[in-house]
Amino acid sequence: MARSLPIIETCDQCSACCRRTPIPPFQPGEEFAWNVLPEWLILVDQRIAADQQFELLPCVWLDQDSNRCLHYEFRPQACRDFQINSDLCRLSRWDEEAV
Repeated sequence: MARSLPIIETCDQCSACCRRTPIPPFQPGEEFAWNVLPEWLILVDQRIAADQQFELLPCVWLDQDSNRCLHYEFRPQACRDFQINSDLCRLSRWDEEAV
Protein backbone atom coordinates (compact mmCIF):
# COMPACT_ATOMS: atom_id res chain seq x y z
CA MET A 1 0.00 0.00 0.00
CA ALA A 2 1.36 3.42 -0.96
CA ARG A 3 2.24 5.84 1.79
CA SER A 4 0.01 8.90 1.82
CA LEU A 5 1.41 12.40 1.82
CA PRO A 6 0.68 14.68 4.75
CA ILE A 7 -1.33 17.88 4.32
CA ILE A 8 1.12 20.76 4.43
CA GLU A 9 0.42 24.25 5.75
CA THR A 10 3.17 26.13 3.92
CA CYS A 11 5.39 25.84 0.87
CA ASP A 12 8.46 26.76 2.93
CA GLN A 13 11.27 24.24 2.44
CA CYS A 14 9.28 22.25 -0.12
CA SER A 15 9.90 23.45 -3.71
CA ALA A 16 8.67 20.13 -5.15
CA CYS A 17 6.68 21.93 -7.86
CA CYS A 18 9.76 23.98 -8.82
CA ARG A 19 11.84 20.83 -9.02
CA ARG A 20 9.41 19.52 -11.64
CA THR A 21 9.12 22.72 -13.70
CA PRO A 22 12.41 23.36 -15.54
CA ILE A 23 11.66 26.94 -16.58
CA PRO A 24 9.28 29.58 -15.22
CA PRO A 25 5.97 28.76 -16.98
CA PHE A 26 5.30 32.16 -18.52
CA GLN A 27 2.46 32.59 -20.96
CA PRO A 28 3.53 34.39 -24.17
CA GLY A 29 4.44 37.98 -23.31
CA GLU A 30 3.80 37.55 -19.60
CA GLU A 31 7.44 38.11 -18.68
CA PHE A 32 7.15 41.57 -20.20
CA ALA A 33 3.95 42.31 -18.27
CA TRP A 34 5.77 41.45 -15.03
CA ASN A 35 8.77 43.59 -16.13
CA VAL A 36 11.18 40.68 -15.80
CA LEU A 37 14.73 41.86 -16.38
CA PRO A 38 16.18 40.48 -19.63
CA GLU A 39 19.24 39.10 -17.81
CA TRP A 40 16.94 36.92 -15.68
CA LEU A 41 15.62 35.33 -18.86
CA ILE A 42 19.04 34.31 -20.15
CA LEU A 43 19.02 31.02 -18.20
CA VAL A 44 15.49 30.34 -19.43
CA ASP A 45 16.54 30.88 -23.04
CA GLN A 46 19.67 28.77 -22.57
CA ARG A 47 17.70 25.86 -21.13
CA ILE A 48 15.21 26.01 -24.00
CA ALA A 49 18.02 26.18 -26.56
CA ALA A 50 19.78 23.20 -24.98
CA ASP A 51 16.63 21.11 -25.56
CA GLN A 52 17.35 19.08 -22.43
CA GLN A 53 15.03 16.51 -20.89
CA PHE A 54 13.02 19.05 -18.98
CA GLU A 55 11.21 16.68 -16.64
CA LEU A 56 14.49 15.84 -14.91
CA LEU A 57 15.56 19.41 -14.17
CA PRO A 58 14.53 21.97 -11.54
CA CYS A 59 13.48 25.48 -12.51
CA VAL A 60 16.38 27.72 -13.47
CA TRP A 61 15.03 30.30 -11.01
CA LEU A 62 15.07 27.90 -8.04
CA ASP A 63 17.75 28.46 -5.42
CA GLN A 64 18.26 24.83 -4.47
CA ASP A 65 20.05 25.73 -1.23
CA SER A 66 17.15 27.75 0.18
CA ASN A 67 14.35 26.05 -1.82
CA ARG A 68 13.10 29.50 -2.80
CA CYS A 69 12.49 31.30 -6.06
CA LEU A 70 15.29 33.69 -6.94
CA HIS A 71 12.83 36.12 -8.54
CA TYR A 72 9.67 35.45 -6.52
CA GLU A 73 8.10 38.87 -7.09
CA PHE A 74 8.41 38.33 -10.86
CA ARG A 75 7.18 34.73 -11.01
CA PRO A 76 4.59 33.77 -13.66
CA GLN A 77 0.87 33.73 -12.97
CA ALA A 78 0.90 29.91 -13.11
CA CYS A 79 3.26 29.89 -10.11
CA ARG A 80 1.13 32.47 -8.31
CA ASP A 81 -2.01 30.37 -8.89
CA PHE A 82 -0.45 27.04 -7.86
CA GLN A 83 -2.46 25.76 -4.90
CA ILE A 84 -0.87 24.15 -1.86
CA ASN A 85 -2.19 20.58 -1.33
CA SER A 86 -3.82 20.56 -4.79
CA ASP A 87 -3.59 17.41 -6.88
CA LEU A 88 -0.64 18.92 -8.80
CA CYS A 89 1.08 19.87 -5.54
CA ARG A 90 0.63 16.37 -4.16
CA LEU A 91 1.82 14.80 -7.43
CA SER A 92 4.96 16.96 -7.39
CA ARG A 93 5.64 16.03 -3.77
CA TRP A 94 5.00 12.36 -4.50
CA ASP A 95 7.44 12.45 -7.43
CA GLU A 96 10.08 14.10 -5.26
CA GLU A 97 9.73 11.46 -2.54
CA ALA A 98 10.04 8.71 -5.15
CA VAL A 99 13.45 9.96 -6.29
